[in-house]
Amino acid sequence: MPRLPWGDDASAYAAAFEVWLASPPAELRAATRPIASYEERVAVTSALMRVLFDEGWARYGWPTQLGGLGGDILHRAAMWEALARHGLPAMALFEHLEVLAPTLVAMGEPGFLAEVLPQFLRGEQLWSQGFSEPESGSDLAAVRTRAVAVDGGYAITGRKIWTSWARYATWCLVLARTGTVASRHRGLTAFAVDLRSPGVEVRAIEQANGTDELAEVTFDDVLVGPGRIVGELNGGWRVAMHILSHERGTFAWFRHNFLYRQVLDALAHGEPAGDALLGDALLDLAAVRASSYAALRSHAADVLLGARATFVKLHLASSEQAVQNWRLASDADLAVGIQDDEAAAQRQDYLFSRIVTVYGGSQQMQLDTIAKQILRLP
Repeated sequence: MPRLPWGDDASAYAAAFEVWLASPPAELRAATRPIASYEERVAVTSALMRVLFDEGWARYGWPTQLGGLGGDILHRAAMWEALARHGLPAMALFEHLEVLAPTLVAMGEPGFLAEVLPQFLRGEQLWSQGFSEPESGSDLAAVRTRAVAVDGGYAITGRKIWTSWARYATWCLVLARTGTVASRHRGLTAFAVDLRSPGVEVRAIEQANGTDELAEVTFDDVLVGPGRIVGELNGGWRVAMHILSHERGTFAWFRHNFLYRQVLDALAHGEPAGDALLGDALLDLAAVRASSYAALRSHAADVLLGARATFVKLHLASSEQAVQNWRLASDADLAVGIQDDEAAAQRQDYLFSRIVTVYGGSQQMQLDTIAKQILRLP
């Protein structure tokens, strides 16, 4: 699809996309129905991404030299907001398009990215994130997975835990130690690792909500070529901070659209006794919308959020739990009702909301960041 008449104008792009959605493709209709199976959810969302890519919509917001059609994060924000309004319940594994891909584009090897980014945008080869480890948890500076220089690149050995979407992914962005343990964050490097490589083992982890979004990944002397370094050698900490600026900052914009979608879908079942909880949820969502849109504008201007992303993540976690608290109050059968696909999907959302103050950096860590890096408290 050639560059379209609106060029880099995100508002004009959004208006044109809305016209296209007036006659939605079958793939969008399939993706809007409740789906309890996470595997099926990934499959139908991938099918939708193929249509959006082939029609050009999913290529906007990404550099032309990497297979995109130009524009910036505001184009992507408009696309996902419209999809949520038209009934898509979640981004599924494509959340990593807004968590990992901006950093890959900014710091990855251009030739490699020109090959893999279009495949990601089209839903053909998906990505996972390998940061946390059994011994280090949220302390990224304590990473023990090692990458040793060998003929032809680096050999990676170690174990990652809570690796998001590894079961469904082709690639994993792995943070590994290339310096000494004592070097802490200064001795880390980020690698793009092909999970099909010899020596990789992926074991899915079933969560309390029944999905297998997470996995444990073991690397046993896995060879990674030199062109697969993201950023610079021993520059993995900068890569990780760039990712967290999106994971804790701009991602909230994309996620909050689907929380609004859940509120709208559940309004017909709302009980007057839950009105106060609904009010709390809407206020929290308004805070997320304001703070995350400011984050979008910052990134569109090539300004990273840094520690400011913690405010956005705290707002998102609060709104996620507030929405699900209201949904439970409006439908007591959500906890113990008949397990059809709709009820199962809602139950998954509720149970997932219980962990949002822990994953991606706990609420306590976010508050500590605000105290030390923004308020400069002792």
